[in-house]
Amino acid sequence: MALRKTHRRAFTLVEILVVVTIIGMIGAIVVPHVLQAGTMQVQAAGRIVIADILFAQNDAVAQQRTRRVVFEPSLNRYRLTDIDGNLLTATWMPGQQYEQDFNADKRFTGVRIQNVDFNGGLILEYDELGTPSTGGSLDLVAAGKTYRVTVAPFTGRVTIDVVGE
Repeated sequence: MALRKTHRRAFTLVEILVVVTIIGMIGAIVVPHVLQAGTMQVQAAGRIVIADILFAQNDAVAQQRTRRVVFEPSLNRYRLTDIDGNLLTATWMPGQQYEQDFNADKRFTGVRIQNVDFNGGLILEYDELGTPSTGGSLDLVAAGKTYRVTVAPFTGRVTIDVVGE
């Protein structure tokens, strides 16, 4: 009876090391560009600003009352209020009021609110139908990245774009 040699096909150690080295080099080049310091913070800030603007619009419709988003770029914060300036309260978090201070929240280290312009003012107001009093925009800036949040007049559509790269 003759012994039959069977050959298994596999990668050699050298081939595996070459592939791992190539993947490592690609990672070393790509990852720093994707995860620059501040990029994640400014993107997160953009998401929370948009969510709060949409909440103010939806709450105006649901409660049939005027709602405002009051930006204070000099203090690096904004608040959600009623027509009288009273802070809105998050119904799902008792005692938690709608005020976002980027200086005090460590999740947004280095993020600045700039160039707020809602028809020359710092207030975005929604009526009972969810229609904004005016369109406008604001910039969120961190680590050389600028994201512009824009609210369309009449519809209140909110968009965000990268500017100044």
